[in-house]
Amino acid sequence: MYLTQSNQIKGLRQKEYEALREMCRYAKNLYNVGLYSIRQYFIAEGRFLRYESNYQAVKENENYSLLQAGVSQQNSQSGGPFLPFVL
Repeated sequence: MYLTQSNQIKGLRQKEYEALREMCRYAKNLYNVGLYSIRQYFIAEGRFLRYESNYQAVKENENYSLLQAGVSQQNSQSGGPFLPFVL
């Protein structure tokens, strides 16, 4: 079972809140792209897609360029949740 963390951020102006919400959406989309490509590769090949190969596919996604480089790279390492199903 995976747990989620919920944070309340107070004192933001409307524009700051909208920008933060938009960045969270980009991060979620990028995470889903990485997980989807790992899953599709596993279904087709029967093997786990390594980070190096997955990174090239994720880097071409539009959400990658909308986030900062460090955030995008960390978020593209999204194979972790799929690993227990493979092993």
